[in-house]
Amino acid sequence: MTQGYTRAARWEDVPALAADMRDADVAEVQAYAAVDPATAIGIGLRAGVTNVICLPDDTPVAVYGVTPAPAGYAPAGCVWMLATNEFRRLHRPFLRQCRDGLREIGAGHPALFNFTDARNEVHHRWLKWLGFSFIKRHEAFGAEQRPFLEFVRIMEA
Repeated sequence: MTQGYTRAARWEDVPALAADMRDADVAEVQAYAAVDPATAIGIGLRAGVTNVICLPDDTPVAVYGVTPAPAGYAPAGCVWMLATNEFRRLHRPFLRQCRDGLREIGAGHPALFNFTDARNEVHHRWLKWLGFSFIKRHEAFGAEQRPFLEFVRIMEA
């Protein structure tokens, strides 16, 4: 099994991540904000704590982070993740480490939340495994007015 590692994301990671992003993740960023993958990743890099998961040769295969919540949701944080097709090579090692990683990036936030495209079943399984709860279905959400699921997790003190 290929072992990867996690490090702080860098701007030079964006082209490789954007070029090979999973179709479901591309569809989600389009439906959510009508932006391309590179723009979506850049928003995360500018706004908060952002890490990248890499293959042993330093090829980035997924990016995730927490950004400050919009007014009305603070002090919660917005958790997000986007992955490439190559991420499947690391998904099992990632699953073993991601609960600790979630605690690390969520530090200082009493809760983490966001919205996920109702079509993105891979994200739904991962979020449930991490202990998130789906709290509301929005039938017309985001730039494309598609169904999205709102999710939240209360973080331990």
